[in-house]
Amino acid sequence: MKQRKKLLLILTGLGAIIILIYSFQQFTNEGPVSESSETAVSNSEIRETGKPLAERHCSGCHLFPEPDLLDKRTWMTQTLPAMGPYLGIKEFNGEEYALDVTPGLPENFYPEEALIDSAAWQKILNYYESEAPERLNFPQPEPEIVQEDLFFRVRRPAYRVTANPMASAVRFDPANQLIYLADATVEKLLVYNRELEIISSFDIPSPISDIRFTGNPGEKGVRDLLLTHIGNIAPSDERDGSVLKGWYDPDTGDGDFTTVIIDNIRRPVESLPADLDQDGLEDLLISEFGHRRGSLFWLRNIGDGYDPEKKVLIDTPGCMQSHVTDFTLNGSPDVLVLCSQVDQAIWLFENNGDGTFNRKTLLRFPVTAGSSSFELADFNDDGHEDIIYTSGDNADYSISYKPYHGVYIYINDGNGNFSKEWFYPVNGAYSAKARDFTGNGSLDIALISFFADYAAKPQEGFVFFRNNGDLTFTAHHPQRASYGRWITMDVADWSGNGAEDIVLANFSRGPTKVLPQIEAILTQSPHLLLLENLSGEDLD
Repeated sequence: MKQRKKLLLILTGLGAIIILIYSFQQFTNEGPVSESSETAVSNSEIRETGKPLAERHCSGCHLFPEPDLLDKRTWMTQTLPAMGPYLGIKEFNGEEYALDVTPGLPENFYPEEALIDSAAWQKILNYYESEAPERLNFPQPEPEIVQEDLFFRVRRPAYRVTANPMASAVRFDPANQLIYLADATVEKLLVYNRELEIISSFDIPSPISDIRFTGNPGEKGVRDLLLTHIGNIAPSDERDGSVLKGWYDPDTGDGDFTTVIIDNIRRPVESLPADLDQDGLEDLLISEFGHRRGSLFWLRNIGDGYDPEKKVLIDTPGCMQSHVTDFTLNGSPDVLVLCSQVDQAIWLFENNGDGTFNRKTLLRFPVTAGSSSFELADFNDDGHEDIIYTSGDNADYSISYKPYHGVYIYINDGNGNFSKEWFYPVNGAYSAKARDFTGNGSLDIALISFFADYAAKPQEGFVFFRNNGDLTFTAHHPQRASYGRWITMDVADWSGNGAEDIVLANFSRGPTKVLPQIEAILTQSPHLLLLENLSGEDLD
């Protein structure tokens, strides 16, 4: 479900967002759970007969989902009824299992005939109902989030439209001191100046999921941009996504974003320029998130354009965020990617030096993890890049708060093996950026949540973790950052004072319901929020 499952939902993400199947009453865990037809059977017998069947039929596409990942009610009213059709079970014991039918659904996606008999399916149901906890245990965050601005000056633009803010992408342009914001509500690309005034506005064909710069982004002047258009924000396998390039002149306000690099692709969420074949030309790595179908592929730059033949690294939906770096230290650029829709994992594609790659699994996560973002950063200063990862996409078949949603740090042992060394629970965590925001040589963390517990813990929407050394952090929240449903962010020294600033983008209407009074606050919140870093001044 990391820019940021980035859209996941993102967009995903953020995204990618999956259509809700069940009501908000089910989300809040109200209502009865149907009793098992074999309540007289002992728990040990249920485990002995049900677990092997569950392992056999629930591990074909992803890690085996242990019963303690979800509470009993969520398993029985959401997750298992949604999984039944994947095995050809569309009705059971008089209950009709709803099909997740979305645009472009691949032909014969759901089996016509059941792949498992009713007795075996009942044993799987009994196993999860017996073994899952009544309620999940939620850890108490330590330290607690303190509400204070620290060294951030919080600024918001005056711009408002009558429609609800649905910002889908944002990007700093430090050299020109501009901010580019894509607004899916009005279908425009907006350009903000230093005073957070809109100085230019361009119509766009579909929501933008990613904004990148090409050429020389560190120089002031005309900016070359690469825009990824997702096509459908809602779940879909229609091939109406595209990647376009264009330019913008801040002196005249003119721009053009109509040159198509590739179209007819399924919900792309990221396009990353990188010279993958080492011929001196920047190729294009594209995360085609999709829904039921998708891939991670690259297009070779042939000098006067791109070869239209897709070079597929992995053929799976949910690929959302990549990093290109010489991870193996062999002199060739490798690719690390987070995929989150089915088999949730971070994969390494080792470059053989000739444009071919070998895949290796770095980290793998449960199907309920809601993977939403990752970054590479050296937290222990040993010269090896570690991984910061967020888990929090909550728009799937298990819509409930989960104690394992939050931000993680996995430390690299120097041989490409990663171990979890730090975790902080945050409902709906969606993206994290590790930077030295204080200028003291240590990596702090900026975190946004798209599925926060807005009623009980609005401070989860944005959390700043200040590094105290030895992987210990204090958690802070600027109060005005409570007023927005932040789906993506960008970090750069935008103000030019030598400190990293933060901009948050507000996608105020999410796929899961919140209380009406909370929704009213979110939809009246700003399209973006700027956290200007003044850490060079007196922090006391």
